[in-house]
Amino acid sequence: MCRLAGVSRAGYYRYWQRSAPRQEETGLRDVIQRLALANRHYGYRRIGALLGREGWQANHKRVLRLMGEDNLMFAQSAVRTPDHRFQA
Repeated sequence: MCRLAGVSRAGYYRYWQRSAPRQEETGLRDVIQRLALANRHYGYRRIGALLGREGWQANHKRVLRLMGEDNLMFAQSAVRTPDHRFQA
């Protein structure tokens, strides 16, 4: 097969090793995007837990990286507490 394409075996497998993880990551990205848009207030930890329930294996750091790259990290509102230092 490599002879017909005019490619060395090493070149073929080098290309295959680069493209295979990308294909897996594309499927994971799709699932993360679907979960993040369905659950807009969930962070990367809860999305990671949902991924585990759906049968996907992904490290929390990988989920965080993919969500950051896809701009799925939603802004959180700051919790406002009264400042007790200045009471009379």
